[in-house]
Amino acid sequence: MIESRCGIKCSQCEYKTSMNCLDCTKIDNPFWGGCDVKKCCEAKKREHCGQCSEFPCGVLNEYSYAGEPDGDDGKRIETCRTWAQAENQDFAPDTFLSHVMAQDANALESYFTPDAVICWHETNEQFTVAEYIRANCEYPGEWQCAIERVEAIDGGLALVYRIACEGAPEFIVTSFIKLAGSKISRMDDYYCMCGAVPDWRKEMGIGKPIIAEKSHTDTGW
Repeated sequence: MIESRCGIKCSQCEYKTSMNCLDCTKIDNPFWGGCDVKKCCEAKKREHCGQCSEFPCGVLNEYSYAGEPDGDDGKRIETCRTWAQAENQDFAPDTFLSHVMAQDANALESYFTPDAVICWHETNEQFTVAEYIRANCEYPGEWQCAIERVEAIDGGLALVYRIACEGAPEFIVTSFIKLAGSKISRMDDYYCMCGAVPDWRKEMGIGKPIIAEKSHTDTGW
């Protein structure tokens, strides 16, 4: 059960009774004054900080390690991480890839946060959700993929899957997926093949370079 934006367990807080506090997810104006963490989390439409692609950010770290009486030596951060890990179990990579293969635009949109970023590093392309869906769903050819391995990593999952395209050799893709709750907030794909952006995708006029000079170190993780 989510009790706060920052991971404090409101049910165990001494102020819940003495200040008649409902917990910060149910009040607009905290009795202790303005809260930058609450304000930021709610502005991003997250239930708690663990769902954010920047978790744990500098603001949350500052609050958590502020020392007595406000800090808790990182306990609230671990609580947010536990909440997020429980939610991440709702993301099914095999179902996601089945919709990728089916080129189902409506279904694919439901897997991403609105501001998600998708990067294809071998061709140095960065896409918005809408651009990624176009590139996937307008691919001019038949293809299939099969998951080889799934590993839990901090903040999400790492997938290794094999792709077979019509008229081309099979190849392996490693995908690092950052999750905000059960939705993808960032996806970094690495194809075990090098090459330029294909003409059919250039003609679509979508995406932008990840960085000016191609690098595999700037992943946003």
